[in-house]
Amino acid sequence: MISDWLTELAAAGSAALVAAASTDAWQTTRDRFVHLLGRGDPGRVETASRRLDALRHTAQNPADDRALAEARRAWQVRLQDLLEEHPEAADELRSAIASVPLPRSATSFHQQGSARDHGRVFMNQNGDQIIRETPPGMPDR
Repeated sequence: MISDWLTELAAAGSAALVAAASTDAWQTTRDRFVHLLGRGDPGRVETASRRLDALRHTAQNPADDRALAEARRAWQVRLQDLLEEHPEAADELRSAIASVPLPRSATSFHQQGSARDHGRVFMNQNGDQIIRETPPGMPDR
């Protein structure tokens, strides 16, 4: 029987893998997971490659939430099986999960600024904003 923390690790690995399948970071993620799942065996490498390519195909249709949920469950089982057979792969799986870039959220921001009576508004969403004021009568630098 697989321990709870390995089950949680497999779930985290599955979630990271499925999330990465629709991103630009897929090839790097795919290569890490092929290495992890293949364990140096050519047959296992081929099977992992084929399954990961199928995952990529599924993930490229983001409207199919049910298929993505099924993919997460299937990959969790595969990763649990891997960890049960090769418990020493846990650190490698943790490293693979950590290397998966987090997807940017689809958050949107709205800013509205207004000034009255000769007032000024300085707004910034991301990054630095530097404002240098030159007193009247002083030359600009």
